[in-house]
Amino acid sequence: MTIKTQIIAHRGYRAVAPENTLPAFEAALAYQPDMLEMDVHRTLDGHLVVIHDEKVDRTTNGTGFVKDMTLAEIKSLDAGIYKEPKMVGVTIPTFDEFLTFLRAQKFDQTLMLEIKTDHVSYPGIEKEILDKIDIYKPAYHVLYQSFNLNSLKIVRQLQPKADIAALVYWATPIVYWLKWRGVFDYIHSDIRILKNKPRIFWRPNMHIRTWTVDNEADMRRVFKAGLRGMITNKVALATKIRREIQGDEHD
Repeated sequence: MTIKTQIIAHRGYRAVAPENTLPAFEAALAYQPDMLEMDVHRTLDGHLVVIHDEKVDRTTNGTGFVKDMTLAEIKSLDAGIYKEPKMVGVTIPTFDEFLTFLRAQKFDQTLMLEIKTDHVSYPGIEKEILDKIDIYKPAYHVLYQSFNLNSLKIVRQLQPKADIAALVYWATPIVYWLKWRGVFDYIHSDIRILKNKPRIFWRPNMHIRTWTVDNEADMRRVFKAGLRGMITNKVALATKIRREIQGDEHD
């Protein structure tokens, strides 16, 4: 069977709901994407929370670094007012709330979990995330990704059989070499890899996924190339174009 290019909902369905919030994840699930992508940070008092940026400024009515705020302070923020239409009262979910949500939704695809250690150091967060996943014992698969190579190495040491992906802006030769060595299993590269690299660098058996693919022409390039997956904010459009080019079946 031909492998279908996986559709990965970027921070939920952030084109229609506030990113990395439960409404955004619920909206994404309506289109049955192959993966949900999300991001994890840690608060001052040691709680794991689902948010993309190191600071709360862009996606809430607050200011400051997540690492400098307690969970109570994080939960006091409105994470829905920046998005049109506004969803007043939406909050930043904890990792526990997110995992509980997936359980209630009977989620059975793949969770793409980004460990956000590329700009802020959260010593020990890799083990905390793995331990939390182990507590919930999900039926779905989990794929860990990060821009931080050290975080990927730690996950590999703690869980040798984990699926791991390196997030990169540009897939350099050393990236392919580290993949060959088994430091990680997949390369998640900026969409520019299709535009500026020969096919040998992104052929499907290299397990390349691209981000963030929102342009229709780029989507068509990815689906026609048969890449492993695409991370997108436009889940409905990606679903429509994949059906047109690759058929109805999921990978």
